[in-house]
Amino acid sequence: MSHNSRESLEKRAQRAILQKAFFRWESAVILSLTVLLTLFGPDIIPIIPWWGYLLGGVVAETAMLYSSLTDPQTGQQAVAEMLRSEFQPERLRNEKLQQQIEQAFTYRTRITAEMSDGRYSAMRDELQSIADQFDDWIEDIYDLAVRLDRYLIERDRLLQNRDSAAKRILQLQRQLSAEDNAAVITDIKTNIESKERQIDTIERLDNAMERAQLRLENTVTTMGTIYTQTMLLDAKDIDSSRYKRLQHEITEEVHELEDVLVAMDDLYSSNS
Repeated sequence: MSHNSRESLEKRAQRAILQKAFFRWESAVILSLTVLLTLFGPDIIPIIPWWGYLLGGVVAETAMLYSSLTDPQTGQQAVAEMLRSEFQPERLRNEKLQQQIEQAFTYRTRITAEMSDGRYSAMRDELQSIADQFDDWIEDIYDLAVRLDRYLIERDRLLQNRDSAAKRILQLQRQLSAEDNAAVITDIKTNIESKERQIDTIERLDNAMERAQLRLENTVTTMGTIYTQTMLLDAKDIDSSRYKRLQHEITEEVHELEDVLVAMDDLYSSNS
């Protein structure tokens, strides 16, 4: 993911948390009561001016928003909803891929929840840094899942094309053994070479997709492992090699995923 894209995702996550807090039913009740009391309160209790009710409503709303923004569950729900809206795992037709994307979302939203936990207040910036790296990770995981999903839909047709090409090669080889016309022999050999290239491309693509499936599964597992290790960190670990090792491991995983995506795109172009 580009730096600008990551910043955009961060801002959307922060905005999602704020919107989640602001649009709670408690917020609607506070705002409604504030408006009513500001308009009619002075008639009921003249000793309190209209601005007193307004000020009280502002204080109550601010306290509610602060409570929501520091509530791990609110942050977790907001980021989970934002991620599902952003990446839409339900668009994937393969159920296993959907589950893997949902699992990746879970690890990311749990980090958001931990950032609101007072126990990790001294590590908030470090947790934010890891969360940012997870955003890069999720982008690439989803891109990989989309390519795999598309391939799995097309796989049967491609393998049928491979089998048809293999059968056609056998037919052409039999025809070649009985042919004595030089021009026809040349055309047959050219056709055989073309079919062999087709088979080789399809098999390389299928092998690459199998490796990509294993890579995706391993990446989600690694994401869970790193999340667990992150939660075991404490303030004294921030400047240690342990924290830096976690950051490096995430960066390496992201780079490897990006390499896989590039290789898949190259193979798809060749197959096309």
